[in-house]
Amino acid sequence: MKTFLVLLVTVLYLPALVAQDVIIKGRVTCIVQAPSSTKGAENVIVVPSFVPSQSTITATSPTGYFEFNTRTDLSLLQDKQVNVYLVSGCRDCRESVYRLFVSEDQDRQNKDDSKSYVTISRWKTQQACLQLEMPPLVADSLLTVIVQQTEEDLSELGAATVASGTPALLNLLTSIASVGPYSAGGTFLASGLDPGKISYGEFLSASALYHTGNMGFNFSPGRDFSEAAFWNPSALAFSPAQGQVSLFTNIKNQVKLGGHYRLNERISIGVGGILVSQDEFRDATYIRSPGEPDDERVRIDSTHRKLREIAAQISPSFKVNKQLSAGVSLKSVWQDFDIPDLLELIPDTNGEFYDIKIKRQVFDLDLSLSYKPTKFLQLGLNAMNLLDSELYSDAFLPGNENPPVRGTRALGLGANYKWVRFNFGADVILDENGIYDAAFGVNYIPMNDVLISAGISALQKSHSLSVRLRNFRLAYVDDRQWLINEQRKGRSGMLNGRLYGGFTFTF
Repeated sequence: MKTFLVLLVTVLYLPALVAQDVIIKGRVTCIVQAPSSTKGAENVIVVPSFVPSQSTITATSPTGYFEFNTRTDLSLLQDKQVNVYLVSGCRDCRESVYRLFVSEDQDRQNKDDSKSYVTISRWKTQQACLQLEMPPLVADSLLTVIVQQTEEDLSELGAATVASGTPALLNLLTSIASVGPYSAGGTFLASGLDPGKISYGEFLSASALYHTGNMGFNFSPGRDFSEAAFWNPSALAFSPAQGQVSLFTNIKNQVKLGGHYRLNERISIGVGGILVSQDEFRDATYIRSPGEPDDERVRIDSTHRKLREIAAQISPSFKVNKQLSAGVSLKSVWQDFDIPDLLELIPDTNGEFYDIKIKRQVFDLDLSLSYKPTKFLQLGLNAMNLLDSELYSDAFLPGNENPPVRGTRALGLGANYKWVRFNFGADVILDENGIYDAAFGVNYIPMNDVLISAGISALQKSHSLSVRLRNFRLAYVDDRQWLINEQRKGRSGMLNGRLYGGFTFTF
């Protein structure tokens, strides 16, 4: 019976024994023009005095909002007053501290019993937003210093004691207030660059398999020779047209322009160029320049990195007989991107970034073959970048004596099976790491001057659907976010850079 009573009491009081972390949230406002016109204050630091490691910066959306988990159990803060400080561009603001009384009745019922919310419903300041808000880089720099301060030992507080923070924290906040929010100003050198999303040096392989309206048929083209000059110029000898000019682009970040012309019954020549551009926002760390008083660090989560890669080539081909042809492609490849160098923090500004332009140009060549063992089967091979020229494989920091590079040598294989109105194709690229990827496609001629093509890649899962009506083409190409463009994102995620157009004129 005693055991039963003990279990019953335990079950009844179990909810009260569950630890509850106190979460403080709210919104800081400032005056826009007149006292009656306010908005949320952005880039202001909210500091819980007893646990500075959980300090946060007010949000941009929704403006002025903040929320932080104190990682402190409600039992330690119950019926106690805690001080929450505001670090802003205003040196002598009266509203720089909010004295918050914590009690369990302030928590509105929520689904998570392990959390207890205390809300500062409206932290109104009487300061102009221009005076209160700090430049984002300054706020980030000050937050880096504040979160490193030691926490207050709440176990030593009495029942009526106020959690106001350690003397070291108070001295720091006083120092910041006395010198203004620009104590971290000065010149900083780039010292760290976090991993990014852009794939450097791979645009040619990706262009053959992912960014094309002829997916699965580029290394053994049969009906569409618009990209043969790039991926298998030997096939140009089998083109039924005397000459051709083609354009394929999504306007935003990729352009392919190429063409070919038959000089005589055996010799054809093709030319073409590919342009690919990408950009992203990438985290970086800057350290104060040598010779300054200390080595404060500034963490920036939105440095803008840009990459542009270009290839231009000339591709002659020779028809050996009705079944075999050979080709060669002479190409020049460029890389153009920036790396972080300096950050200049200046009062009343958001700071100035200084980048270094990195440029690289390499020459290489391809050898290709096309073979038709039967009338319904065609095979293609392209040994690409035989000189194994190297491209940069990532951005890097200034002064890096061993920047990351990748070899470009690869082998492209293709097969094209023809069956009346249908053609079935497969492409695969092998590089130094094995299979880069494979693409499979099908095209269909429903009526004269109409070609419908569709394809999918095996690893990347990129897919495309293309319709060519006489001389003009419209295509939907989803590369599964292989191309990165974060500065100018389109309103429609479905069509953002995925809608391609172009033309093919034959003569």
